[in-house]
Amino acid sequence: MKTLVIHPTDITTDFLSEIYSGKDWTVINTNVSKSFLKQQIREHDRIVMLGHGTKFGLFGFNRYFIDSSWVWLLRTKECVCIWCNSDLFVREYGLKGYYTGMIISEVDEAEDHCLYVYTYNQILESNKLFSQTIKNSIDSPNMLDYFKENYHSEDNPIIVFNQTNFYKS
Repeated sequence: MKTLVIHPTDITTDFLSEIYSGKDWTVINTNVSKSFLKQQIREHDRIVMLGHGTKFGLFGFNRYFIDSSWVWLLRTKECVCIWCNSDLFVREYGLKGYYTGMIISEVDEAEDHCLYVYTYNQILESNKLFSQTIKNSIDSPNMLDYFKENYHSEDNPIIVFNQTNFYKS
């Protein structure tokens, strides 16, 4: 499957680069023109979008890099949407693939969701395991099942929270 990764450069989401490290995938992590991005999306079967975002889309380069204006093209692709609340975007526009709800990857996000009993090392552990599990599951026959089986912890509240926020449409 020909895969395109869209991962706008952001130091706070660098841990997600593990997902495509060592893979022979096309990666866009710089600000490119809309015509170039459109061409790349058309040429690939699976579009993996990583970083920060909201229900309005994937954020990058001081704007929504992927938003509702791209839906017409994304509907024909298998999408993997990994940004906070991408579930709202995917459901709103009827995209197909795998996606996340709220995912805690930073201290502020943990506190915003009332998780006060954790350590910074637990956030780092979660981020590392999350990326490794996505990398290992993305080409499996059922990514969601593999993810749920391999990204879990009984004593890391960040992993417990995040594990319930990964979905398939």
